[in-house]
Amino acid sequence: MSSKKNKGIDRRDFLEITGKTAIGIGLTSIPFLTSSCSKNTTIKTSHGACYHDCPDRCSWKITTSNNKIIGFEASQNPYTAGKLCNKMVDFPNDVTYHPNRILTPLKRQGPKGKGEFKKISWAQAISEVAAKLEDIIDKKGGEAILPYSFGGNQGKVQSKAIPNRFFTHIGASQLERTICGNAAVAGILATNGQTTGVLPQDIVHSRYIILWGTNPIRSNQHLWPFIQKAKNDGATIVAVDPFRSETSEQADWHIQPYPGTDTALALGLMHVILKDNLQDQEYIDLYTVGIEELKEHVQKYDPESVAQITGLEKETIISLAKTYAQSSPSLIRVLIGMEHQVNGASAFRTVAMLPALTGAWRHFGGGLMHMTYELFGASLNWESINLPKALTSKTTRSINMIELGKALNNKELNPRVDALFVFNSNPAVTTPNQNLILKGLERADLLTIVSEHFMTDTARYADYIFPATSVLENWDILDSWGTPYININEPAIKPLGESKPNSELFRLLAREMGFTESYLYESDIDIVKKTLESDHHYLKGITFESLRKLGGQRLNLPDKWMPHATGNFKTKTGKCHFYNEDVEPKLPTYIPKAYSKTDTEKYPLHLLTIKTPKYLLNSSHANIEHILKKEGKPFLELNPTDASKRHIEDGDELKVYNQRGRVYITARVSQKVMQGVVCMPHGYWPSMLKGGSSANALTDDLLTDMGRGGAIQDAKVEIIKV
Repeated sequence: MSSKKNKGIDRRDFLEITGKTAIGIGLTSIPFLTSSCSKNTTIKTSHGACYHDCPDRCSWKITTSNNKIIGFEASQNPYTAGKLCNKMVDFPNDVTYHPNRILTPLKRQGPKGKGEFKKISWAQAISEVAAKLEDIIDKKGGEAILPYSFGGNQGKVQSKAIPNRFFTHIGASQLERTICGNAAVAGILATNGQTTGVLPQDIVHSRYIILWGTNPIRSNQHLWPFIQKAKNDGATIVAVDPFRSETSEQADWHIQPYPGTDTALALGLMHVILKDNLQDQEYIDLYTVGIEELKEHVQKYDPESVAQITGLEKETIISLAKTYAQSSPSLIRVLIGMEHQVNGASAFRTVAMLPALTGAWRHFGGGLMHMTYELFGASLNWESINLPKALTSKTTRSINMIELGKALNNKELNPRVDALFVFNSNPAVTTPNQNLILKGLERADLLTIVSEHFMTDTARYADYIFPATSVLENWDILDSWGTPYININEPAIKPLGESKPNSELFRLLAREMGFTESYLYESDIDIVKKTLESDHHYLKGITFESLRKLGGQRLNLPDKWMPHATGNFKTKTGKCHFYNEDVEPKLPTYIPKAYSKTDTEKYPLHLLTIKTPKYLLNSSHANIEHILKKEGKPFLELNPTDASKRHIEDGDELKVYNQRGRVYITARVSQKVMQGVVCMPHGYWPSMLKGGSSANALTDDLLTDMGRGGAIQDAKVEIIKV
């Protein structure tokens, strides 16, 4: 192995990348497959991995014949266990071979938003776009150009390496990619100094599992069998969630607090634990900071007070605290769910304290389970992906992706955003304050360039669309933010039509704009190989060749991974911080969103917009007809009491509205939400719904308390029958 220096990935770097039945796609379902085999047939097997923003990162194996896919199945990654999730089992047909896929460059012909385009050549598209970008740079400077991308493709090459070099080279504005993950990470770092805790497969050793703000049956499907095994072996499963999800229904106990009150609930649990002397005092004395300050702080979070805040019975709070503290090994599983509130980072910061308070970290299978990206940050050669030294000194302004609508419509911004370059994202669907974004995209003077597979709601507003390869057609390397497995992605087939990888698009633009720097032209396969050139012990035995042969491989971690059994927190003191003098407030405090009296009176219902769809992944696959048919039309879940007050019955058509927009949707009256709360699915495209609006037409572009994440769940609405 090379002794090349490892450059660890920091939090922002990470966040920029930021079915139980089987698997195989039947051969007859693959397009263009012929029934006869000739003597010239070449059969090839290649390995790859899912590129979606999902903690599971499934590995797969693809069989091709003469550049046609004839087999698509999960590989034998021990974590994903030979199964793909229900969102991906027919991926070649749903994306790569889909008849509506964009396979040539397109130039807008009609009004923005109408989706009227004509086909043009790559040469013309590159020439015209390069000229327009050069003109903007000459007149306004590079900061007038804003790249917009996120987790639509989490491969390091197609999401980060070449694109980042290109935009930094031209001096474009930086995008704060914080909509998902940053608040959660900021909170846990304030307590533990790292996010990596219990590894996913080790949950089988836990005997008291709290799934806090996460719905693994839908969003972490390959973890669920391990949770079921733990349950079969005697574990108690508790779900803490304001929505009665499928996971909540299968848990032994569902705790249903009012949305955004997780900080208060966790502080209330600590009040009970300390009052009843259920803490692990030895662990606290050895490995924590600030216990006396915490004891005083939680006095005001007694069960009666917390019950009023959360809507729970005080007996529920007391019972949860006692059973958690007295069970071993106890585990809290968090993902992203509870970060999307104004005090989202505080919620994670507080929940992360509980395992240290009870000494859960001492036991195998005990502690906190969150992300795993730091394992790859320590072991991979990030010099191959991060900016070269020639670019690291360049500084430009940053714009938060959550505030895209504000940025596009701000005439006082200097320079104003004159060009928006979108790839690996569909902000017209996935970003809050949807109508303000659409207003910005309608600007006649905004040059919008999109790299895409389909005519998304964002692409409809583009001036130019470039056809992107699917993950089955390009090289990449994929780490994981939810597992300890690494994958390379080898192209199984040559790109269909005129599609090209994102990396090649930016190489072509760089060449057209006359740039000669070699870092802009490094090949995808060279980046993949160099990323694996590391002598870190986690990568022992993992090479480019082994990954091509085996598919995903587990990092070389100890069989018994117990990161904080004897402290070893990554804080400046090496201890868990109940009290942190470098963070404001120094102790986590419940500070709810303050609404005006007018807003509270006009919009009395708290809106949740969450990932309830079974077959969509954020906004991906939401245009596939058979998937939408299986998914069914979206519903607004509302409590029977709220329905009765408004004379609404199950199946009625509703208008859900606030000061930012309105959505037309069908009522589903149920106990899945408590009184005063309604829930709408996230991910549907506005253009495919009645009225042309979806969930983010109602959400606000608020930022969280730390991490500058999106407080998307702090929205209020009213509903009427139409």
